[in-house]
Amino acid sequence: MAKFYQGKFPIKFNRKARRNFFRILFFLGLFLIFVTGFGAGTFAFYSRGLPSTRTLQEMQPKQGTKVYDRNNLLICEFAEEHRVMAPLARIPKNLIDATIAIEDRSFRSHWGIDIFGYAAAVKDFVLRRSKRLRGASTITQQLARNMFLTQDRTLSRKIAEAILAMKIERLFSKDEILELYFNQINYGHGAYGVQTASQMYFGGDVDSLTLPQAAMLAGMPRGPSIYTPYTHPEAALKRRNTVLEAMVATGAITRALADSARKTEIVVKPRELRLNDAPYFVEEVRKYLEAKYGANAIYQGAMQVYTTLDLKLQQAANQVSESWMEQLEDRYKLVPRRRDFKTPKVETDIVNTPYIQDALLALDPGNGHILAMIGGRDFLISKFNRAIQSRRQAGSAFKPFIYTAAIDNGFSPGDVILDAPIVIEDDGSGNSWYPRNYDGKFGGPTSLRRGLALSKNLIAVKLIQSIGPSTVISYARKMGIRTPLPAVLSLALGSADISMIDMVSAYGVFANRGVRVEPLMILKVLDKNGIVLEENHPYAEEVLSPQTAYIMANMMKTVVDHGTGIYARSLGFTRPAGGKTGTTNDYTDTWFIGYTPNLACGVWVGFDQKKTVAEGATGAGLALPIWAAFMKQATDSLPVKDFPVPGDIVSATICTESGLLATPACPNPRSEIYLKANLPTKTCDIHRLQNLNMQSKDYNFEQLDRGSLNDPDFKP
Repeated sequence: MAKFYQGKFPIKFNRKARRNFFRILFFLGLFLIFVTGFGAGTFAFYSRGLPSTRTLQEMQPKQGTKVYDRNNLLICEFAEEHRVMAPLARIPKNLIDATIAIEDRSFRSHWGIDIFGYAAAVKDFVLRRSKRLRGASTITQQLARNMFLTQDRTLSRKIAEAILAMKIERLFSKDEILELYFNQINYGHGAYGVQTASQMYFGGDVDSLTLPQAAMLAGMPRGPSIYTPYTHPEAALKRRNTVLEAMVATGAITRALADSARKTEIVVKPRELRLNDAPYFVEEVRKYLEAKYGANAIYQGAMQVYTTLDLKLQQAANQVSESWMEQLEDRYKLVPRRRDFKTPKVETDIVNTPYIQDALLALDPGNGHILAMIGGRDFLISKFNRAIQSRRQAGSAFKPFIYTAAIDNGFSPGDVILDAPIVIEDDGSGNSWYPRNYDGKFGGPTSLRRGLALSKNLIAVKLIQSIGPSTVISYARKMGIRTPLPAVLSLALGSADISMIDMVSAYGVFANRGVRVEPLMILKVLDKNGIVLEENHPYAEEVLSPQTAYIMANMMKTVVDHGTGIYARSLGFTRPAGGKTGTTNDYTDTWFIGYTPNLACGVWVGFDQKKTVAEGATGAGLALPIWAAFMKQATDSLPVKDFPVPGDIVSATICTESGLLATPACPNPRSEIYLKANLPTKTCDIHRLQNLNMQSKDYNFEQLDRGSLNDPDFKP
């Protein structure tokens, strides 16, 4: 051995050959140093901007924001990627084996990248056999790409993907990587993660997947839009069978099992557009959250949003609303009908739909919580929210604001105004105006209570003449009407355009003893860690005295019990309630807004374009039935409650014709309520006592006081 090497080369080189040999060694060393440096530099260069080790350790699949109702029931989720998490223990072995067989057969042994596959892909790209860098992505690389990188097939993205994959392999076990992968990957049609995909395609949980179903899902990540069974069933079938063959090749299943599975047809659940029960409400919540927290926070931040909505009431509103609307379409022979339009497969946004629309909004007058909202008949066709965004003429539904201003300025329900023709020489717009009642008739001496109950236009006009339009506007404003109101006498007939939410909120003041509460939709917002980001409480302000609010509520009860709203009683709604109908000229807008002590609700029915619904179509006939049906369902489980009587409210027996204290000669006396300071002191000056035999033993004055509106001429 010593003879073999004694400090000399065993093979004799001449001097030139020896010099060339060392030169080769030198350049080889330089090359290795260059390659090592280049590799280190490349690694450092492409590592810039990549997630840190801590970020990787904390990585979780993106989750959207969950929105709950007031009873913590899930309404919907805001998510770009609809995902329901599933632990690896619930994912069947067949799905794991199928995925590894078709996507990454060396998954259990590699350290993040497939060297040979990667080299082949780079070679094809460099030699221009492929315009894009394709293939060679391991399961770990796919996870890295889907969680942190773009989908671009470029060399730089591939290098970044490989670096991330190696980092992930160092930080997570193979099972942890699989669990992240199965909850992250896109399986088509917005379904991210195998649990969501299982529910969408097969209507069941991931742990109930059969072998053919598992094989189909395993084949989808390579091309979710190509291998979808909804639009490309043949491609989906072919891909599934390819996966089954791959499972045979890896020994995951036997040939017999594969052949049996190949004979199974692909049967998937019919595709459904995701639409929650309260799309218009949810859209308002989404717009608020996006404006305050940003799109990334709500679509990827896993926030929890607790709202005021009551899903049970919302579902009741949905059911009664569409049921009655279809009846209206048939009764008035309206065309086109909503049911003539197919629900689109993709969302559209038409502001003016050709068929008749409705809107409903219900809130708790005590705290302002919006409990139910319908902004239109089909959110997938039109996102325009008619309960929030739309402003329509309120018609006679505006009259309670006039009566409120009058009551608060010394008028009383029993005061009498002459229901007779009047000419307004200048109504504030420079024109003469000849107001008339809806039926074209005149009722003579009419009390304020009767005028409101029967929606007498001339009584409202004479009231606004007396107190002034600006006074009425100030009351409407403080009660919650925020839209512009013209200071003209025609305001008495509801000529101004007002939103549904303003009207319902303002009517809630009557139910809430004069206290206005700002409408509220969001109770609190939590981040993904459960930390409270915001918590909202009702903003309340007393805008009317309890006495004025009670007198108005009592007068508006007469509307429902004996006036234009009496149809509600025929429909089975029997609870104490106040409300007011509204119908505009030419029958373009129809309203009913009403309330009980604990629930206020408004309904509007009409066309988006201001056109006549039908001759004789009124708020009592179109909007009221929806209101009554909803209120009946909404209050059935609640105890019956009347409006509480505040202090300083007294009653007196008055003459219906004069509005003064009744005498025994008055033929139609009735009981009326008053603010104590406004109690009449004069007796009736129309009917004389001498017309009665005061000595008659049969005379009993108490029999003349028959309680509430005892008026033989009162015709609801």
